[in-house]
Amino acid sequence: MSEPSAPDGPVLQLGPDTTLTCEDVEAASRADATRLRTTDAAEEALASSRMALKRARKAGRPVYGVTTGLGPLVDEDVGPDEDATPGDEPGRTLIAHLGAGAGSFAPPPLVRATMIARLQTLAQGHSAVRPAVVDAVIEVFEAGLIPAVPEIGSLGASGDLTPLAHIARACTGEGAVVASDGELVDAAEALDEAGLDPLRLGRRDALGLVNGTAFMTAYAALAVARGRRLLERAEALTGLIYRLLGCSTEALDARLHRARGHAGQVRSAAAIRAVATQDGEPDAEGRPLQEVYSLRCAPQILGAVREQLRHARDLVETELNGAVDNPVFDADGADVLHGGNFQGQQVAFAADALNEALTQAGVLAERQLDVLLSPDQNGGAPPLLAWEPGPNSGFGGTQLTATALVAEMRNDAQMAATSSIPTNGDNQDIVSMGALAARRAHGQTRPLATILSVLGLALAQLTHLRAEGRAEGPAPSLPDWMPAFAPVREDRALRAEIDDWTDRWLAPSAS
Repeated sequence: MSEPSAPDGPVLQLGPDTTLTCEDVEAASRADATRLRTTDAAEEALASSRMALKRARKAGRPVYGVTTGLGPLVDEDVGPDEDATPGDEPGRTLIAHLGAGAGSFAPPPLVRATMIARLQTLAQGHSAVRPAVVDAVIEVFEAGLIPAVPEIGSLGASGDLTPLAHIARACTGEGAVVASDGELVDAAEALDEAGLDPLRLGRRDALGLVNGTAFMTAYAALAVARGRRLLERAEALTGLIYRLLGCSTEALDARLHRARGHAGQVRSAAAIRAVATQDGEPDAEGRPLQEVYSLRCAPQILGAVREQLRHARDLVETELNGAVDNPVFDADGADVLHGGNFQGQQVAFAADALNEALTQAGVLAERQLDVLLSPDQNGGAPPLLAWEPGPNSGFGGTQLTATALVAEMRNDAQMAATSSIPTNGDNQDIVSMGALAARRAHGQTRPLATILSVLGLALAQLTHLRAEGRAEGPAPSLPDWMPAFAPVREDRALRAEIDDWTDRWLAPSAS
């Protein structure tokens, strides 16, 4: 886990005796001065797995990627020599064909998160890469170099081969890195400017850098970290609606939710109730016995989101701290184990489930927005929360945006984890599509944050309307986590304010 800040930045410890969380990865990937350190246990494990490789080679055992070709070429003999020597870099040529890919380059925090995820896997000591390789990748990370990694190209079967190859190749001085202005810089030039030597790779080193699920795991980890904050925001906003509209809190009664038994539902109900009753029990006079489902069933819906987030976190953090190579080297038992730990189905399923949960949270928030804008449900406030209905349209335009975003989220909520397409000469005859699933899940966090921002702005507008006598009811002060918002007395464009709130609520500081 993260240590207290060092003089030059936060330190993240890597090794088999550490357990990284999604929030650890997010914080370290966003902090420019993050320092990565392998633990003593990691150093011992790295050395042990390297010895396991040497024993396997000495015994004449075939080792995938070291004495064999790759994929459908596994039966081709590539010779006994594995280590990189001056003038001979078998690892560089081994992964050259993976320097493909398409689409936009992954954002810098995602690339840094990917590097952290891969280094944590290597630090488990089952990959048999040279310790110097781990040190070299850490140096590239700490130098602030961001390899140019295309977002499209991984099927999540032999791990994230193409994205990870772009990172590995940048460390060897091939490919490109992304400068602070977004321009591409030749990797060799960037390494030289940073005072770093290009990394030389043996075949096992090269395969150890690319044969894993770090790219999809990074996207999924950041999606989980963001998703937790957005869930908490959705619960708090729901509580504010209860408070402002004077809804009965009977639907939030802990006894009701304990009777069903879902832990996530119990926690969401408690979180909503804490905000709803901050000024005491709301006066429910004039409200219906049973509110519409977007209010009455909010604990059940957001509680289900909580459960999906917990499930996704469990799978992603297990992946983050596990051995996701092929082969896996076991210094305590069999020297080398050939298998499929790089297949990303767990992360793919987790990401699809998270995507589904985030999408439904967006649907709920848009329906709650509609409650606030409808005079027959919003406690007598003006329609669309317009200051002067007719000459002004209030939040009519912002609701169109929220509704459009729900449509976008639904369109991007299609399952990816079951969309296998055989490839690689039918060697990879079933693939996880984990990178696609994780990218989509991460991509859902921004539209959800935007819908929640529109809902928050509408709540702020309602308090202003009440404070100036345009709507009946109390106008309690808003919580500190809601940015200041000037009342919309005369229609104005709200795009900039929506974007500002969205950025604030996506940032880790929002927690």
